[in-house]
Amino acid sequence: MNVKIDPMSNIPFYQQLTQQLLCEIATGNLQNGDPLPSIRDLAAETNLNLHTVHKSYKELQKKGIIAIKPNSKAIVKKTPEAKGIDLQEISIKVEQIICEAYVLGISEQQLQQMFHKILRKYYTDC
Repeated sequence: MNVKIDPMSNIPFYQQLTQQLLCEIATGNLQNGDPLPSIRDLAAETNLNLHTVHKSYKELQKKGIIAIKPNSKAIVKKTPEAKGIDLQEISIKVEQIICEAYVLGISEQQLQQMFHKILRKYYTDC
């Protein structure tokens, strides 16, 4: 697994890890039923604290994206089983990004180009 944590980022490590694991699932690198590395192994691979990796896994479990069984590895769940992903929550996150971009002086056209590039990465019909 190719997970890279940016120690200079303002984004907490567990959120960076969660986002990268979501991207691995979205791009098909991790699929339904695939096991995730053990918390200990992923912590060693990323040089993160065990608690940080555990927090990321718990976040994904809470959203229904992975299943964690006692004394077993975490596994990726089928997309239809995923739950807890609230469109309002996603809308709020998108709006936060747009507000930040506006304050930073990023034009609407630049922002649209960025969004389209990212959408094409995950949605083939864009």
